[in-house]
Amino acid sequence: MIQFQSNRLYYRTLSDADITKTYVDWLNDPQINRYLEIRNNVHTLQSCRDFVTQMNESQDQHLLGIFIKSEEKHIGNIKLGFLNKYHSRAQLSLFIGEIKYWGKGFATEAIREVTRWGFTSLALAKIEAGCYQENFGSLRAFLKVGYQVEGFFRSHVIFEERRMGTFYLGILPNEVC
Repeated sequence: MIQFQSNRLYYRTLSDADITKTYVDWLNDPQINRYLEIRNNVHTLQSCRDFVTQMNESQDQHLLGIFIKSEEKHIGNIKLGFLNKYHSRAQLSLFIGEIKYWGKGFATEAIREVTRWGFTSLALAKIEAGCYQENFGSLRAFLKVGYQVEGFFRSHVIFEERRMGTFYLGILPNEVC
């Protein structure tokens, strides 16, 4: 089991006990999943349990819950996945499922700490991320941590029945703010 912490948050491997109705509701809520690739699927307790089991058994995916220390409350997930051991790189993605915690710096704190963990514990040489061009909150959070925009993919995804671009971001170990 993986577990570590930052100032206000702690991160740990998810268990079956973490897969609750609230968790499933996050994934099915159009406001929460608006910029997530999972938005086009219907999620159930069983599909979420299966996904968490698959992630926990994987050697190249690290799915962690994001928990507020002071409340012992699960507020979202962060994943360092698609780990490429040969090239020493991985992709970081996350969501904050509890809307009342949006805009309070929790995503930035989680990105920073899991990025540091990836560099120190997994000896990664680079971490990548991406976001839709209109997902300004996500883009700002990554930029605050030191991620740099390395590319922009024009007309890359379908979003709300129209084409949209995506930002491609990356960070090296000495760039974490």
